[in-house]
Amino acid sequence: MTALLVIAHRGDSAHRPENTLASFASALELGAGLLELDIQMTRDGTVIVLHDPTLERTTTGRGDVREMDLRSVRAVSAGYPSRFGDAYAGERVPTLPEVLGFVRDRARLMVEIKPDSVTDDAASGIEARAVEAVRRAGMESEVAFLSFSRRALLRCRDLAPEIARGHLFYRAETGEVLAGAREVQSDLVMPEKGMLSDELRDRAREAGLKVATWVVDDPAELPALARFELYGIGSNRPGILLDAIREGV
Repeated sequence: MTALLVIAHRGDSAHRPENTLASFASALELGAGLLELDIQMTRDGTVIVLHDPTLERTTTGRGDVREMDLRSVRAVSAGYPSRFGDAYAGERVPTLPEVLGFVRDRARLMVEIKPDSVTDDAASGIEARAVEAVRRAGMESEVAFLSFSRRALLRCRDLAPEIARGHLFYRAETGEVLAGAREVQSDLVMPEKGMLSDELRDRAREAGLKVATWVVDDPAELPALARFELYGIGSNRPGILLDAIREGV
């Protein structure tokens, strides 16, 4: 289990507002070397770090960010008040360039492109803007793009073949997982933990694929997952999992 990577899912999101600099800072302090985040794009073409296309769940604002400009999005608190009250009221929705600069030389990043932000605009859509941000930061070797959307991953493959890609799956047959990885030319697949099986493990190994999964917050799950020879595990509680792995759980 010592080689298992813990992926800080939206940062240290059980203890800080998800997808904020506070959450990523906490994950880094806990020793996470791999952070996962989600991106959306504003009306004026800025790539922001936010899970939902709307503001209601995690901020004090309302509305669809795809129909808002960056200034309007940044005017609200991203402190997830329904979970954390006003403890993090000063947090704002970060941009992808801000987060890239924040973690540079400190951790690697998995950048998830949400299917609801994928449009017909290949030239200046969210994929192209995200690739541009990563290249400007000089972090091509430190970032992987993730998505459930094969369309998004194919665009990333075409736009930036040098940046790693990972294909996410929620419910799919093993054959579909392998076919998806082949099509987008990815060496990483990330099925949800309920999809894990001996067949998937064996066929992924034969295909030369790394397998990671999500979300695991309870260290008691680790022994049962060991047989799947996982590359990494996404967790909202990265510190707890890191401690458990160090202790040999």
